[in-house]
Amino acid sequence: MYIDHVGINTNDMEATLQFYCGILGMRLVRTTRTPDGRRHYNVEIGGGSAFAVFDGAELPAAGERQHVNHLALPVDTLEEFDAAYQRLKDHGVAVTEIIERGYGKTFYFSDPNGIRLQIELKTKEDADSLEGDPDPVPYVRALLQQA
Repeated sequence: MYIDHVGINTNDMEATLQFYCGILGMRLVRTTRTPDGRRHYNVEIGGGSAFAVFDGAELPAAGERQHVNHLALPVDTLEEFDAAYQRLKDHGVAVTEIIERGYGKTFYFSDPNGIRLQIELKTKEDADSLEGDPDPVPYVRALLQQA
């Protein structure tokens, strides 16, 4: 099983495309309309993955959470990571400090709709493990007992 795409809403398709395709350099791969006439655009993020953007959405009020926590956007090299960080800063986008993680490094920022995004560079392979949470939820506990 895999995620085919993530859908996000916007009330400003132009600003959204300028951000994802213009600033971040992603590629718009499909445009269509929903049955009710709203724009439905697909943006390729690399590696064969894409996400859908739907316009005509009412955005949450200031301080309300978006329905999407964040989209993680991987890069392959340190040069791409550094270039993305600098490009966002050059365009006036607020970015977090670079965070060193066990798998590599990352930083966060938001798109024009307030959706939190993450750029990450993996320098080590993530180890699959259900044992990373010292106090897991019951479902995980059951899986651990089955192992």
